[in-house]
Amino acid sequence: MKRLFSVGQPLPGVPLILLIVAAVSLLQLPANYILVSVSKNAGIVLNEIVVILLLPVSLLYFLGFDIFKVLVFRRTKNAVLVSAMILSVPVAMLIDYAASASELAFPLPQRYRDIMEGIMAYSGAAGFIVKYFILCVLPGFCEEIFFRGVCQTSLEARWGKNAAIFVTAALFAILHGNPWYIHLYFLLGLFLSWVYAESGTLWAPIICHLVNNSWTFANHALRIEYPLKGFGSSVDIAIILGGIVLAGAAYASFKHFIRREKMYGLKRA
Repeated sequence: MKRLFSVGQPLPGVPLILLIVAAVSLLQLPANYILVSVSKNAGIVLNEIVVILLLPVSLLYFLGFDIFKVLVFRRTKNAVLVSAMILSVPVAMLIDYAASASELAFPLPQRYRDIMEGIMAYSGAAGFIVKYFILCVLPGFCEEIFFRGVCQTSLEARWGKNAAIFVTAALFAILHGNPWYIHLYFLLGLFLSWVYAESGTLWAPIICHLVNNSWTFANHALRIEYPLKGFGSSVDIAIILGGIVLAGAAYASFKHFIRREKMYGLKRA
């Protein structure tokens, strides 16, 4: 049994990771009940901190795994983090356009839309700060530690880089519990998993996740919806093309700084 779950090894085995994912998935039920029936803020905080962060990390710690090998917060150049942050802006925008296109075929039910509106609602400047922390900062930190840290790091050690990226992205999409947007969460998960695999530090996907959620929250606060005029309008076509160009430039910059960092590391070694 210890060998099956890799207890005593630096990283947990795949069966243990899948059991943890199943436990986190089941615990979404009481967290969602609190969110819908008691308090939206309390439900989100409970889910992010207790279920997604503390439960998996505490379990691995008490089972004797090397937390510093599971959660890789390697120092990296600021240029790597900044280029990843810039890249996440057009990615978030293009996903917004993809979400609007997706709703033409699979519209979000009104009840679910009302729940989402209620989750992002706030009152006054203090309410905005509290909601920003709950919806942007907490998920960016807690979810990246769980998905990219606990899951992807362990899966990559057993299955390799590419398989870990795809499986982690799939788990990220499934556990968000929105069947109408599951493909969009999968795309976001692929991006975040790829950023982590390339950078080798959790700081990069945490920053990208924070930027993505900040983009969504800011657009909601400003009542901005995409497309602005319509998919066939010159304004939206220009925005989409501009987003693709910016994404390509930021991607090239990110890869450039990653290569420089690796070369610098090799020279120092």
